[in-house]
Amino acid sequence: MDPIYLNSVYTVKPKNLYRQAELSQWIAQIHQRAESFKPKDQQTDSDLIEKFFLRYGVKDAQISERYFECSDVFTGFSDHSDIYKITTSTPNGVDITERSRFFLNRSYEVLQKFYDVSTVQIRPDHLIHVTCTGYVSPSAAQKIVAHQNWHHSTDITHAYHMGCYASLPAIRLARGLVNTENLSVDVVHNEMCGLHMNPQLQTPEQMVVQTLFADGHAKYTVSKTKSKDLKNLKILAISEKVLPDSEMDMSWIPGPYGMQMSLSRNVPPKIKGELMSFSTDLFSKAELTNEQAMKSVFAIHPGGPKIIDAVQETLGLSANQIAESRRVLLQRGNMSSATLPHVWQEILLANYPLGTKMVSYAFGPGLTLFGAVFEIC
Repeated sequence: MDPIYLNSVYTVKPKNLYRQAELSQWIAQIHQRAESFKPKDQQTDSDLIEKFFLRYGVKDAQISERYFECSDVFTGFSDHSDIYKITTSTPNGVDITERSRFFLNRSYEVLQKFYDVSTVQIRPDHLIHVTCTGYVSPSAAQKIVAHQNWHHSTDITHAYHMGCYASLPAIRLARGLVNTENLSVDVVHNEMCGLHMNPQLQTPEQMVVQTLFADGHAKYTVSKTKSKDLKNLKILAISEKVLPDSEMDMSWIPGPYGMQMSLSRNVPPKIKGELMSFSTDLFSKAELTNEQAMKSVFAIHPGGPKIIDAVQETLGLSANQIAESRRVLLQRGNMSSATLPHVWQEILLANYPLGTKMVSYAFGPGLTLFGAVFEIC
């Protein structure tokens, strides 16, 4: 079987950069305002909401800043807001239809940047569009192919609703297309987690979720062609496992005001319990011993600080081996499926010597544990 490579990792920054402390304060304020529209006997005290965020929210020592496409932090709660118009008629903000329209418009603008006709000379044979934060048909991927007049030569697959681990099954799908049809496949991620906050849900779980997730966009190419100008990641192995007795620990469910996430505190310990045996099988697929694999650089989906800690502790990794994963979490937050491509980009831009192995992990609803091994070349 011919080697298959991942290369040309590009990212587009969302429109608005917010400091974590500033953004967390604004989110607490929209919760307080939304709560004021409930009947008096059903309201959570405003001071208690603020205390909840201070206690349960992700601190700025762990995430210093996040990007959002939504500009509502600057508009207050007025009719000028795109999503969080916290008024008597819309105490939860706009409904999922309006949020989906916003997603479509902005994701199309991002794809236009990725496929600027003045700079993109080679059209992809196949485009895989990945997201769990916006489902509209026709999609932004279909629109860009139609508007670029690629419809006779570019096919589209939508890889949706897999959550944070979706980059790895997208690569598995791309690898299959490359192997069977000798195609060049682009994978594009559009994630806008900031569209999916419900300010009338006052639970510690939601305080964590709403101070953890962010927006992000990424694009990369999978093919048999090795880039001569950029570093490549040769795909050595991909593996997946759905953990037993874990289906209630994480979920991502459509609701009237966007997607709603549930997240159990049992996620990190359950990952720790399965990770070593899973990794041994993954390394074997890549024809590596555990000892050889443990010398790799590790690209861990930073689902949160405790997720990175769990992987580091279980495998006995050094701080240097996971530096890029922690840096992306600190500087960008959790961008769902777009996060790992940002970590890969950091690793490819670093000074790791050719031949270095890269082990990548991602986690999501199921609980699903996904892993891959690459070689920098």
